[in-house]
Amino acid sequence: MVYSATSTVYAPAQRATGLGWVTGIGRTGAVVGPWLGGAVIEDGNAGLGFTTFAAAVLGAAAICRVPPARRARRGPAAQQTSAPAGATD
Repeated sequence: MVYSATSTVYAPAQRATGLGWVTGIGRTGAVVGPWLGGAVIEDGNAGLGFTTFAAAVLGAAAICRVPPARRARRGPAAQQTSAPAGATD
């Protein structure tokens, strides 16, 4: 699902880079998440598991705010799409 969203978030010239970042972050989370969960449980501090999960959710929420904030900073003129090359009215 996240891979298909890159076409709406990134400009055409940046989609390959954006998809690479999305894939890299997702794979990093897939490795670090189970490792961190195992380390927390191994230490016998299961209560810290909720805190770790809450921190991950807050981090993800902060990351989700970046594209809308960047669009708002550019202004309405930058959000308009231009006509494709060779298009006539």
